[in-house]
Amino acid sequence: MIELLAAAIALLGSAAAGIWDLRTTEVPDEIPALMISFGVFLWYAYALSTGDFLPLFYSLAAGTLVLGLGWVLYTRGQWGGADAFILAGIVYALPVYQGNFLAPTYLLNFLVVSSAYMILYALGLGVLHRRVFGLFLDDLRKNSRMVLLLITGCGIVSLLAARAGIGMLALQLFLSMSLLVIFWRYARVIEHQIFRKRVSPSEVKVGDVLEGMIWRGIAEDELRRLRKEKKYVVVKEGVRFVPAFPLTLLVTLLYGNVFFVMLGLY
Repeated sequence: MIELLAAAIALLGSAAAGIWDLRTTEVPDEIPALMISFGVFLWYAYALSTGDFLPLFYSLAAGTLVLGLGWVLYTRGQWGGADAFILAGIVYALPVYQGNFLAPTYLLNFLVVSSAYMILYALGLGVLHRRVFGLFLDDLRKNSRMVLLLITGCGIVSLLAARAGIGMLALQLFLSMSLLVIFWRYARVIEHQIFRKRVSPSEVKVGDVLEGMIWRGIAEDELRRLRKEKKYVVVKEGVRFVPAFPLTLLVTLLYGNVFFVMLGLY
């Protein structure tokens, strides 16, 4: 029962944050704060009532570790602050599920789900901005030698895998790596044509993220100073990534370790 309650806290909190992110690009600090507070309190109460302190230890240790790693990514400009706190909130709130330590499985699943999410998100942007597909074809023509060289390298790796006696896996490996090379060029077009906009400072709003900043919105006082000092700025956007966290949690709760599922181990 307590695991279901903890799962509900993690799933509902991260889903609310994901919806907020899609609608506004901003996630209120209160959402991850409530997830962490309710989660830790829940496992603390469980420890006092049962004498089993292991889930509480997992919650505090794994949640704090994940938060620290997420914060490093945030300060290096790779993630938004909301990404770091929502991921930590899930780990704090749901350290165990069905008696098993959940964080390793969740993080492995996150690699798969977040990759699929980013690909679908980028393709969706292409549908909304049709000119992207033409620019993508132009980019492929301009970089055809490099793309062909990388795909040739993928083919060599796949042939080596085939010689090792794993022919079907080698074909899957070749197709996957080749598609990743092509998607890499597509993602570059999306980054430069959709996620970067050169605008006048008068068009910048509080909360916008500027090129050269870590992933946080510009504050009111910074915006006033910017309008006095700059003639133009580059506003950047990124994949609205928070929805990947509840999606990964849902997949984890339903299927367990998706790597095992894909390999047919269970």
